Amino acid sequence: MKNIRRDFLLILPFFVFLGFFEIYPILNLFVKSFFSDKGSFTLQYYRNIFLLDQYRLAIRNSLLFSTSASLFGGILGTFVGYFISHLKRSTKNFLLSLYSLPLTLSGLVVAFAFIVLLGRNGVLNQIIRLLFHLHKDYYIDIYSWPGIVFVYGFFQIPLMTLTMAAVFENLDKSIVEASKNLGATTFQTWRYVIIPSLAPGFVSGLSIQFAGMLGAFGTVLALVGGEKNLLSIQIYFQTSESTYNLPQSAALSVALILIISVVLSILNLVERKLKPGG
Repeated sequence: MKNIRRDFLLILPFFVFLGFFEIYPILNLFVKSFFSDKGSFTLQYYRNIFLLDQYRLAIRNSLLFSTSASLFGGILGTFVGYFISHLKRSTKNFLLSLYSLPLTLSGLVVAFAFIVLLGRNGVLNQIIRLLFHLHKDYYIDIYSWPGIVFVYGFFQIPLMTLTMAAVFENLDKSIVEASKNLGATTFQTWRYVIIPSLAPGFVSGLSIQFAGMLGAFGTVLALVGGEKNLLSIQIYFQTSESTYNLPQSAALSVALILIISVVLSILNLVERKLKPGG
């Protein structure tokens, strides 16, 4: 009995934190989304999400943007993780530690770094124009949709690298050797042995990136302001002083939470199906 009480006291801070910083804010958002500023019950804020083009477009853009950035960062991060996993342990640990530094940076710092490097008059754009004698109107445009996907995808590469480097390390080398001993080519070994073994880890890493991308707004806000219509940007604007509409922001936040929950549930189901015996 004493052990049970002691264990309860040890995990009590976790439940207190969970209640105050996760459960309560979500419940508060949910309740506020059904009441107008005057306190009357209404479903209008949820109807707006389906009826107004700006919100429907924001949901579509967010899904396309998150998918593109996650796949870009996921695929490149997988390749980097593969090469890092084959290095010596000391070199690998150093590179992984160095590689994890971008994950500690805020979105504003990332945006400023890319503006300095790839802005219209950024360092790399100026070098490219000098090397190829291009007009000043030619530059890598990080303010377009492809540019924003590149910025966010590039920022997600370290996260996927850390995930996939561990997956490659835990890959059962015996099944790879068995495949080669049975006469399989390198392509066949990758197609039928290595890729199926890596797929659950890849989907798991992808789900983490996707959830982060759907809620991200700091970098894109610093790059283009409100020019790009994303769901997270719409939530931010609804809480600004000029268009303060807290119930609408709450409804959009609930919609974002539901979208993330559905997508993560689907990816989790896919991951379990890809696992051996799933």
